[in-house]
Amino acid sequence: MTESGSSTPAGRSSTATPEKGTPWALIAFGVLAAYALLIVLLNREEVRVSFVFFSARISKIVLILLCLGIGFAAGLIFDRWRRHREAA
Repeated sequence: MTESGSSTPAGRSSTATPEKGTPWALIAFGVLAAYALLIVLLNREEVRVSFVFFSARISKIVLILLCLGIGFAAGLIFDRWRRHREAA
């Protein structure tokens, strides 16, 4: 027991309460989710795309995702190529 007569250490309350404050991570997630939903909803119309050897009609969101995927793959390939050249 402490001097004040309670069984908890000095400076601590007997009930554990979680930190109170603004849940910024949850707010950021909600904003990003709403933004992603808007991107999908506003880019649903179809566009004609020429892939050099053939053409296709696809929605804008599929075209955006295709471009993101190609860019991601190109970045990975370039990074591996650069590391291979530095190691040699």
